[in-house]
Amino acid sequence: MVGATGLTLACTGILTTAFITLVASILLQQNNSFPTLHCVADPTIQYITTLDPSLPKANCFRVQDGIFTEVLGDVPTTNGKEEITWLDGYVLPGFIDSHGHILQYGEMLESVSLYDVKSVEQMRARIKSFLQEHKDEGYGTREKWVRGIGWDQANFGGVMPTADELAADPALSDLYIMLDRVDVHCVLTSKKVLDLLPIPLPEAPPGGVIVTDPGPGVFCDNAMDAIIYPLAPVPDVAQKTRWFKTAMRELNKVGIVGIGNAGMRPDDVVILGGMAEKGDLSIRINVMIECEERNTYCPQEIDKLKFFDQQSSFGGNMLMLGGVKLFADGALGSWGAALLEPYSDKPETSGTMLINETELTSVVKDWYEAGFQVNIHAIGDRANRAAVDAFENVLGPDCNNCNSERRLRIEHAQIIHPKDQARIAKLGIIPSIQPTHATSDMAYALSRLGESRLSHSAYRMRSLVPPVPPPSRYPGPVLGSDFPVEPADPFAGMFAAVRRLSPSTHTSPSGENGWYPEERLSIEQALRGFTENAAYGWFKEGKMGGIQVGMLADWVLIDEDIMGDETGWTLTKLETRETWVGGQKVFDYSSTFNPNPSRPWIKWPRLVNVWTWIWRLFWI
Repeated sequence: MVGATGLTLACTGILTTAFITLVASILLQQNNSFPTLHCVADPTIQYITTLDPSLPKANCFRVQDGIFTEVLGDVPTTNGKEEITWLDGYVLPGFIDSHGHILQYGEMLESVSLYDVKSVEQMRARIKSFLQEHKDEGYGTREKWVRGIGWDQANFGGVMPTADELAADPALSDLYIMLDRVDVHCVLTSKKVLDLLPIPLPEAPPGGVIVTDPGPGVFCDNAMDAIIYPLAPVPDVAQKTRWFKTAMRELNKVGIVGIGNAGMRPDDVVILGGMAEKGDLSIRINVMIECEERNTYCPQEIDKLKFFDQQSSFGGNMLMLGGVKLFADGALGSWGAALLEPYSDKPETSGTMLINETELTSVVKDWYEAGFQVNIHAIGDRANRAAVDAFENVLGPDCNNCNSERRLRIEHAQIIHPKDQARIAKLGIIPSIQPTHATSDMAYALSRLGESRLSHSAYRMRSLVPPVPPPSRYPGPVLGSDFPVEPADPFAGMFAAVRRLSPSTHTSPSGENGWYPEERLSIEQALRGFTENAAYGWFKEGKMGGIQVGMLADWVLIDEDIMGDETGWTLTKLETRETWVGGQKVFDYSSTFNPNPSRPWIKWPRLVNVWTWIWRLFWI
């Protein structure tokens, strides 16, 4: 039983956080009548990182109508005539995660977490624990499946789990269960789900895999899309709205002010449009459209998004249309990434193209000619070559950095043949990189790819940064996390980029110097990847991604000076104190009692006198 004091504190923390989110979402849609002045509390040591070469460090800025109107090197003398909002810490531009999945993240937060399970037995125990916590809520029925995410067969001796193994526990044998692999490119299903399918199992569609060794239960890529997903219960608008709001709260906690949502169906974008219109978004969302039938041209589905007709953004720059998402291949961990040569540890396969090269070139041309930014998921070197070929087809073989007009992107860009790396640089194609993919995959990348392929083709970062001065407007790779596949925390992503070490263990197969350390980014390069470069990827350079006059007033307040520590170790011990979007606070660390779930090394929040805070809020 929870004690009265504990229950009071827990409820108060929930109400406080919810109240801040509610107030922030309303204020984000309102204009400020007067400019507000914000300054660091101790200008002798604290400062604002602006990413403006003319004034790299500042002590204050003014905000009006959600825009930075003035950035000041010193604290001005106000003579008591202007109120100053003091920022106790170090200020950075707000973080933009260029590749994530907000709806799936919200769903994950209400699902079984399997990210660190080491055996199928432990996976079953996690599911049973989840069911106990959600007793009498209907989980496991035909109408409400048990969902989970995070398992990795590498933790099960390299063998894919099966439906029979889930059913080995009588408490689970009669439940509908679907569990996503860590990369979200495969699902493990229970026997009750398999019972919905014909016997024998249908053939896998092109670009899909049905795993039957050592037994059935796992479906990958196009097989899960075509065979399993149509059977799953469809969440309603209210449930999806809740997931969106839950995800935004968690993302704000780690300093994220904007995300590139890498694939969303138009019906779900309509839900976001309604939320934006009501002022319910606390994060700027740049949506890449995904057709109902993946990898097709679907202009009729885009017709649902009429609120974008007259503008590229909606709801005060809170919702933006970021082109279309296509998928070339699967993921490396499940041997689905499409390679030019067979896998070193599974020579009978070279992975899976989810769409053949000819069809990819054709659909890219359709979207390009319709005026859309095209973003292609490509992990393996064959898939990346196919993406470059398709982009070169529309940009033209004589293109020299001409992509700055269209901003065509490769999402992940993990394994790229050196010849194609040179082509990417020549065309100015934007690589959208997730640094924590490198530090997660490094445990098995050598066995999958072999030393030669790994050393010259895989997980490039610094190699993709243009020389100084850059030959074009392309500033460098845009960075993200691919949440919920990886933790959403941008500081974990920066650490992975700067140290090439695992953010959770601080280790690598190559030792403390990092995994292929020649591909490290500097602190500033990593920060720009999550801010300024990300804005370029959205056609928003000069409008967001920095603390400069005329830019959207988005920033994050932290307690440590990360820019003064080129080693990157400070990234592992900081706390996010506040997050501001459009000049309005959307997260305040002092108002929550919950440790940040995305940053396991973070210190627990300081206790605050909550009742005094609430009393002041409502009565002073």
